[in-house]
Amino acid sequence: MRFAGPLSLALLLAATVPGLAGSENLSPEFRQEAVQACTGDAVRLCPQTLLDEEKTAACMATFRSQLSPACRQVYDRGIRSKGR
Repeated sequence: MRFAGPLSLALLLAATVPGLAGSENLSPEFRQEAVQACTGDAVRLCPQTLLDEEKTAACMATFRSQLSPACRQVYDRGIRSKGR
């Protein structure tokens, strides 16, 4: 299996994590925080989906209970900001 390079992985996660949270209009600062908090979780929990944003988002939602505390906090805050 071929993994994305660090830059493409960061770009993918910048798009995926807000998608997990259901909010497309997040600040650049929040997106950066999400990338920092969740990159390791995405690689650990969903390596087979890293090149597909929708599959990665679905995978991480499935494994929400296994997200690191930092990633889960970003995820939950994103959901609250969307009003869910």
